[in-house]
Amino acid sequence: MRLLTLTLLFIAQITFAQSVVKHAGSMSQMGKDNFKAAILVDTLSKSNLYGLGPFGKMQGEITVINGKPLIAEAQADGSVKVSQSWKAEAPFFVYQQVTDWVSYDLVSKIENLSDLQRAIEALAGQKGYSLTTPFAFRVIGNFETLTTHVVLPRSPEIQGYQSGKNQLTYDYKNSTGELVGFYSMQHQGIYTHKDSYIHVHFVSNDMTQMGHVDKIALSGNGLTLLLPAKSKTTGSLKIKTIDTDFSKGRL
Repeated sequence: MRLLTLTLLFIAQITFAQSVVKHAGSMSQMGKDNFKAAILVDTLSKSNLYGLGPFGKMQGEITVINGKPLIAEAQADGSVKVSQSWKAEAPFFVYQQVTDWVSYDLVSKIENLSDLQRAIEALAGQKGYSLTTPFAFRVIGNFETLTTHVVLPRSPEIQGYQSGKNQLTYDYKNSTGELVGFYSMQHQGIYTHKDSYIHVHFVSNDMTQMGHVDKIALSGNGLTLLLPAKSKTTGSLKIKTIDTDFSKGRL
């Protein structure tokens, strides 16, 4: 009996990829379209969803964080009411589904939103992220100084209208929570302002405070920047051994 041992190698590749940033409507166009809805948030896949935009006809702010839809509305007494509901539409909205985040220490001193943008760019670049590809980001920690706003309707026939006001602003000191934002070099006037590459909302830990970030000051101590895990391909190797009897003229 003649035996020949055959070793077969099986290599399997598995690709893990984050979804891309998507948007509906644009900041620069929404006023020209009378703030009509560009998207119904309830139509989006909710799993691992992060997104932001104005609520309704400029009736507040929407922030979706890990599939939880938060809506901030300014009240007649100047306070903010934060509720949760998928029954929301937006004249523009930017979003991404992120299943895995990677954490980095953010140690830069930040005195304004431009500093925050540069700090994110620097750290993302150091970690091998492409700055030409839009991405969501989060910053978690204690924020020494924050100023946010919640938009108000422009027309008196819309619920929540306040005469002579387009938004209400709110100042916070030593607030614990997180920033949810989006970075893009290609979408100024679409989902970032024309002088910025980032659009950022703040959500307090207890989710009772939320709004669009206008001003920020951070010492850079104890802050964590979260970026979507980069796409990667992994390979697995399987080895199978077969003893073959050639004396029978077949395998």
